Amino acid sequence: MEKPRTDAEDSKRTGLRLGLGIAALVVVGLIAWATLGGDDDSTDDAGEAAIVSVDSLREAGARQDTPIYWAGEQAGTELELSLPNASHAYVRYLTGGAKAGDSRPDFLTVGTYASPNPVAELKGLGNEPGGVLRRAPGGATVYFSRSQPESVYLAYPGVKAQIEVYDPNFKRALQLVNSGQIVAAG
Repeated sequence: MEKPRTDAEDSKRTGLRLGLGIAALVVVGLIAWATLGGDDDSTDDAGEAAIVSVDSLREAGARQDTPIYWAGEQAGTELELSLPNASHAYVRYLTGGAKAGDSRPDFLTVGTYASPNPVAELKGLGNEPGGVLRRAPGGATVYFSRSQPESVYLAYPGVKAQIEVYDPNFKRALQLVNSGQIVAAG
């Protein structure tokens, strides 16, 4: 005969079922997005990458609800902007004659992601094994992982956006963040 469950045990099971249900919905959503939203033949131009001028980037940044961050002008590069949705923006610095949409991960990239509390998110990640927290100019909270240092993330106080700075050379990404060069474009 099964022992009767306590309210605490029932609550734990309900919470576990709810958590598993949410996780399943997230997985299904990601699969649907990858299957439907990732179609390169889409006729929606909103998210397509395009070469832009500094002025065009600033104009786009001024139009967005979430600011678009960049690393300023970089010699020998062309600016590529992609806005896959209202809460994400990517500025890549193309070199060597690369065309917009080039799939190689060879370029400095600054991603901006809308977030309700990015400073708290980064501080939480910094408490995980291998997580490193630092400060940068402007009072920014900076996070990177020692075990996976592909990108450096930062968030400014009062700004509801998390910024990712990727460079094939991690040290360069960290230097850009520490120098205060990562700023809003608009």
